[in-house]
Amino acid sequence: MKLFFCKKCKDVVNLSPEERKCDCGASKGQYIDQLQATISGPAVPIGINNASFLAAIQKQPQNGEGSEFIAFVIPKGCSSVVPSA
Repeated sequence: MKLFFCKKCKDVVNLSPEERKCDCGASKGQYIDQLQATISGPAVPIGINNASFLAAIQKQPQNGEGSEFIAFVIPKGCSSVVPSA
């Protein structure tokens, strides 16, 4: 799963096939296929490990601390997230 974080307004946005913008409109992005996405503006791409996230959902406790999952900042040179024109 890919998201982006806008450095300007601090909004986090889930990418989809339709273009999505952050709250301030400075950053935007969308999937161009099931793997690749484009982003623009002061957006930082974020990845969530799907298997780790789904396992955390299955282990969601009733109380106390939530279940952790793997999330990461996608590298600037990653071929699956490219700047949009």
